[in-house]
Parts: sequence; C-alpha cells; structure tokens
Amino acid sequence: MSITQDPFPKRQWQHRPLVGVALMTLGLALYPLSDAIIKHLMGSYSVPQTTFLRALMRFLFLILLVPWQGGFRHVFTLKQQSIHAIRLGISLAQTYAFMLAFSIGSLTTIYTFSYTSSLCMALFGVLYLKETISKDKWIAIILGLLGVLVAIRPGLSSFHLVALIVLFGALCGAMNKVLMRKLAKTEHSLAIAILPNLILLLITFPFLSTCWTPLNLFDVGLFGLIGLLTGLAQYTIAQALRFAQATLLAPIDYSSFLWVLLLDFSWWGHIPDLFTLLGATLIIGSNLYILTCTNRKSMRR
Repeated sequence: MSITQDPFPKRQWQHRPLVGVALMTLGLALYPLSDAIIKHLMGSYSVPQTTFLRALMRFLFLILLVPWQGGFRHVFTLKQQSIHAIRLGISLAQTYAFMLAFSIGSLTTIYTFSYTSSLCMALFGVLYLKETISKDKWIAIILGLLGVLVAIRPGLSSFHLVALIVLFGALCGAMNKVLMRKLAKTEHSLAIAILPNLILLLITFPFLSTCWTPLNLFDVGLFGLIGLLTGLAQYTIAQALRFAQATLLAPIDYSSFLWVLLLDFSWWGHIPDLFTLLGATLIIGSNLYILTCTNRKSMRR
C-alpha cells in the first residue's frame, strides 16, 4: 500500500436499488419477532430494564463485528459528529416511545401507527436530503394520512394514548432514518448501528437500581435472541440506506404487517378490529401504490 493512500476512503452512496430493497426487507422482517419477544418480557420486567438489556445484547453482537470490518479506528472515524449527536437524541426518544407503547398496546395497533414513519420519511427525504417526490407519492401520502384518521376513531382513552405515543415515535423514526441516509455517505454502517445502543446503555443504567428484577436463565436467552435479531436488523437497514434512496425504501416498511398480525394472534390471541384493519389497509395500500409507480417508471427508463 502506498504511504500516500488514504486508509479511510470516503464512503459513497451506491445506486443499487434492488440490493437496498432486499436488505431493507430482511431488516424489517426481523423486527416483528424481536418486538413480540420484548412485549412478552415486559410482562415481567420494567421499561428501563428491558430497554437496557435489549441495547446491551445488540451492542455486544455488533461490537463483535468491528474487527472483521476494519477495526475500531476504521469503524469509529466519525466525520459528521454534529449529525451523529442530533441523531442519537432522536433515536433515544424513538426507542423509549416504542418501548412504552409495547408495555401498554398490542403489536397490531403499534405497527399500524408506526407505519406513518414512512410517510414522514418521504417528506423528510425531500426537505432534508433534497430528493424528488412525484405526484404519485403525494397522492399516496394523503391516502396514508387518511388511513391514520380512520384507525384513530372514538374509543378507549388508552388506545388514543398508545396512538399518540407511537405517532411521536414514528416521527422520530422517520427523521432517524433520514439522518442515517445522510451519515451513510461518510460513516461506517457499524458505527451508525452501534452508537445509539451505547447511548441507551449510558442513559438507562442510572435508573436500574430502582427497577431491577432478577432474570431467569430462559429470559437471559430471550434477551440474547433479541440482541441478535435487532442488531442484525439495524445493520442491514443501515446498509440498505447506502444503496437506495429513502423515498424508494419508505414503502418497504409495510412488508412486516402480515408477520405482526400472525404474531399478535398466535401469541396473545388478539384480533384487530375493523377500523384498525381498514386504516392499516389504506396506509399500506398507499405505499404499495408508490412502489408500483416507481417500478413502472424504472421499467420505462
């Protein structure tokens, strides 16, 4: 190697949309299963303890990958520190919003409203990343918002509380993904995935002394499985955002809904009501419409 060669070359976005879609689909398929395990464990453990242990297991899994990705110096050479700081704060708010929602709401309800993240993601992609958005995408966004209004109907106050918490988390999640796309131009995907877990560990640790419950061996294994699933999901999503635009990947968020329905029914016997399913159908359909239009335009080109 020449002594003048840059050991830390500039990382670039790559226009490989099929790779990006495949990685995003894989990452999102892993989350419903891990979320179902989390909701199960929250019957025995507090939100801070569950959040801490989930972050710890993800951190341990991801940190083991660093030596195979060029070492600590290569992975953690950060060139956009200010954006990292903003993103970490947003990621922290997103995580606690969803963890609180998991403790009081059903998977179907939570995922229905979390899918609004893709609508926000498309808008943030235009405003922040200067990506273009077509008339078709605007139509889909309006239909998606209509789906949210259908799903939030007069009913129990606890349902509205879950909806508001998840909508806040979805907004944070959209901005988080857009910032990940911004960081992916210069930062290593492992650094993007590891740093939020490190911050969660540091922030949550002081609260454990008042809410810690001893774990049995089986639950330790479940937390380990959560770390493996979500750590892999975080890394694949970070990689996906390097290969494809945020506006293209936004509709893929909805591929996990069938898994959510299956897990909610098989694990807790929960059957979603008509309004929730109708709202989810509008939200998911609006984004499948985006995907269809995008594919049609790509084939014409």
